[in-house]
Amino acid sequence: MNISEEELEQRLRELFADERLDLPPPSGAAPVIVAGARRRRRRRHAVQAVTGVAAAAVVVAGGLAMLRLHTEDSTAVMSADGGTLGVAPPENLTPGRTPQPSPSTPGPTGTQSMAGSVPPGAPASKPSRPPSAAQPSRLPDVTTGPLLAADGFGKLKLGMSQADAAQVVTLTETTATPACTIYQAQGAGVPAPATVVISKSVGVVTVSPDGPAHTAEGVGVGSTKEQVLAAYPTAKQDPNGVVAPASESATYSFRLGESGVVQTTLASITQDCAG
Repeated sequence: MNISEEELEQRLRELFADERLDLPPPSGAAPVIVAGARRRRRRRHAVQAVTGVAAAAVVVAGGLAMLRLHTEDSTAVMSADGGTLGVAPPENLTPGRTPQPSPSTPGPTGTQSMAGSVPPGAPASKPSRPPSAAQPSRLPDVTTGPLLAADGFGKLKLGMSQADAAQVVTLTETTATPACTIYQAQGAGVPAPATVVISKSVGVVTVSPDGPAHTAEGVGVGSTKEQVLAAYPTAKQDPNGVVAPASESATYSFRLGESGVVQTTLASITQDCAG
């Protein structure tokens, strides 16, 4: 059958108004409903608070990142409230200055020195020194026997006449030539017996100790040829050995053997006697 809209609306109203369709609430339902409402309200507040904190953290993190980025570029940064934060450029980026590396920036690891890798406070190890070139060893000076000075032997001096020499030593003639005489000298005036050559015109010209003797430079019987040349750089070699300057008016003659110097003689440069 056909029912008009007005009739249908009227029947629906009557149906909903029927008391038999009402469901009476159970006893004690009111406190349960109130507690549930409170729980839902607390959950909603907690969710809102957490959401707000997370949003704030995101904003702050983004602001810090932008601040760091713009600080490196020497630009200004907008704050969260819309203000502008002025940022001074780093010192090493000032125009006109060469950028300097930060003190905390480590240097190239490939070229770090040993001192750079030592922990702070640890004693720095000293670099090892290269071994020095071996120096040639020098033999000790020869001081065997008495001193044969550059001007004479004891009290017997070069240039003394035969008469003056006889005042300080005992002279024993051994060989005579027309110009010179060879004597054996001994006594308190000489530290050891010696062979002396006296010229009739210039006096004592040669003194040769019979035993070991040494010079003031540490050369004597037993010295090597190298020691003689080292002590007297201007020395010259001759068939019998080495001749070296003793003074402006005298020379030393070092006769060499297989073991080195075997005899030392002091002679005047100006003389008329042979040998």
